[in-house]
Amino acid sequence: MATPPHILSVGNNPTLMSSRTLILRSAGYAVEEAYTVSKAITLVEADSIDAVLICHTIPKDGRQILITVVREKRRLMPVLCIRSYAYETAPRTCIAVDNDPEALLKTLKLATTPPTRI
Repeated sequence: MATPPHILSVGNNPTLMSSRTLILRSAGYAVEEAYTVSKAITLVEADSIDAVLICHTIPKDGRQILITVVREKRRLMPVLCIRSYAYETAPRTCIAVDNDPEALLKTLKLATTPPTRI
């Protein structure tokens, strides 16, 4: 059995984070939570993360710092930024995802599934 993708979920709101973690774990993902950017950076540097999910509760400057660290460590790691509203733009190197469980799971699956070889 393959190990599930290890997702780093970063956000400031404990209620949102716990709900999101439950959704992700029920979908089969291993989830690590970080409530601060510095904790998230520590986890990224440990090199056991397959994708980063950044909540809209993280301020733009903190989000950019985290994305920069991820890109320096692992340039191709998927970074998803949850939007607080539908037309909010995401940083250039971040995959924008709506604040909806179904959209999140669909986008995360696309981002973490390796392409099939023909």
